[in-house]
Amino acid sequence: MTAPGFGQEADAQLSSIAALLAGLPCRWGFCGGWAIDLFLGRPTRPHKDVDLAVFRADQFTVRSHLASRGWALQKVVAGKALPWEPGELLRLPVHEIWCHQPAFFPSRLELLFNETDGANFRFRRDASIFLPLDRTVLPSDSGLPVLAPEIVLLYKAKDAASPHNAADFDSALPRLTAEARTWLGEALKKLHPGHPWLNFL
Repeated sequence: MTAPGFGQEADAQLSSIAALLAGLPCRWGFCGGWAIDLFLGRPTRPHKDVDLAVFRADQFTVRSHLASRGWALQKVVAGKALPWEPGELLRLPVHEIWCHQPAFFPSRLELLFNETDGANFRFRRDASIFLPLDRTVLPSDSGLPVLAPEIVLLYKAKDAASPHNAADFDSALPRLTAEARTWLGEALKKLHPGHPWLNFL
């Protein structure tokens, strides 16, 4: 991995997360706004937290990896954070995990479960929208893994009026491949007919 070049504090934060998850034997990637910046190879805006994408099928592997390193994990159920007990299988609609380790930098991480059928990523809000697994998590120029930008933007499209989401779409759009644009456009037509981003894809 090479330093992302986002500034001393951001680089230290990203590097420490990469080191924390280096031995994790399953797919993971930065998601949210950090995924867009890493995909672009440059900072575009501040980020208030760090979101990481993992697959629900790997939940016990991820939980064990973090818990053995002193992390406290809470599931978010109907907006309320509750302990995620050892051996507890989390099913939909639960998809958000808050992680806290005061001795680590950063001390808080957010895990977001993604769905898979074993061969494809399946979009949580509509399982008919899918993408082959080998196109789901990609290496950025720094070597850090990111959730594919078209998937990140599809999640963000639900709240297109958010300044952060709008900025992420504007920043990523010129770098999206034709394949990624087509996939995102078709998904938006299915989920959000008339979505304003369709005018630019």
